[in-house]
Amino acid sequence: MSAEGERAYTLNESSAAIWELCDGKHSIGAMLDVLRTRYAGDDVAVLVDVAEALLRFRSFGLIDTAVPARPGSTVPTAVVPSPAAQTVIRFVFGIEDRAYFHWQLAILFESMVGQLPPGWDITVVVCNDHAALSPELTRLLDVYGVSAVTGANHGRSHDIDFSEGRGGYVALNRVEALTAIAEYVEADDVVCLMDTDVFLFGEIRPDLFPSGNAMAENEIIAGHPFMGFASQGRGVDLDKLLASMGCDTPLKPGGVTVFLTGATIRNKKVLRDCFRFAQVLFLLGKVLDLPPAATWVAEMACFSMALTPNGIDYALLDVPQFSVLGAGQDTVPEGSFYHYYCDINDGGGPFRDSEWHKQLFADSDFLQADLESFRAGASSMLEQRFFDLALAARRRLGAAAAAAKVRA
Repeated sequence: MSAEGERAYTLNESSAAIWELCDGKHSIGAMLDVLRTRYAGDDVAVLVDVAEALLRFRSFGLIDTAVPARPGSTVPTAVVPSPAAQTVIRFVFGIEDRAYFHWQLAILFESMVGQLPPGWDITVVVCNDHAALSPELTRLLDVYGVSAVTGANHGRSHDIDFSEGRGGYVALNRVEALTAIAEYVEADDVVCLMDTDVFLFGEIRPDLFPSGNAMAENEIIAGHPFMGFASQGRGVDLDKLLASMGCDTPLKPGGVTVFLTGATIRNKKVLRDCFRFAQVLFLLGKVLDLPPAATWVAEMACFSMALTPNGIDYALLDVPQFSVLGAGQDTVPEGSFYHYYCDINDGGGPFRDSEWHKQLFADSDFLQADLESFRAGASSMLEQRFFDLALAARRRLGAAAAAAKVRA
């Protein structure tokens, strides 16, 4: 029976058992301890059932799985405890409110359901100039219990290439995500800034996450010159650029996946310098008349470029789980965030024989495509996992939409 006494729900045996444990005292880990004594099956299968049931209960308004943490954020109480997790990680994603990011977030969240250790959370920064969120994004965030804050849309409003008047460098919204989240984190939190075109392969590995400022090692940033990979060797020497400013600290080439403490992102000069370096590198690429594929990565180096002259040290992570796959790789280590832009459009990788690539769905909802046919043609384990997650996300969002219609 609902809290209002207006609706009744019928539960099967396993759902009823999970419902009995929704007493505010049992974490998911405690639920697993109880349920594994009653039912056969491995822990992963039971965990999936628990996560599915909790999200369904939440979509019906029967339970509240979150308590206030920071302003504008929530911390799930029903999460998997992990003795290895000593640092609070806050995953942050800067997006625009459009279909391309909606389906990517759904697949990413689906891969992470029920896996975050205590205190870890996810916040989406919607770069929409503080407008109201679309119904599609609102439903997505509600179904997965993810918090959102809004920020400026620099891709729309910031005329970075003022000599041509075109603007539109959307990558600046990644820096905006840090700006928007800064007031919601404590000094010793670690914010993990990631792209959205990833999914978690396997179980999360809390022991891999750093406890302070760190960046995943990046071959493009390490390239000499930077931005030279698509420009026949022309580009920017990042160390010389820093040296010209009087900085004699060698640059550690990290970026894309960025870990920064709350104390670092609350340093306004550091974030302003991130914007400045992104713009400087972009404009230098324009001065060199580099192709769009080269200038588009200008933002990737801005984080390490901002920290270095400000005297803020960071670890350079050589961790396969945070790296981008090479074109010929077919497998990844357990607990990897697989970056699926290594697809048919990029010349290889686990999706190399697929008819799918993300650019086909830049302006439409991939979850409404013929996922079953894509899944049937999947040739690698990673590709199969990707489509399984897409199918699961479509089912979950569809069930939530159907439940909303019933309530209405």
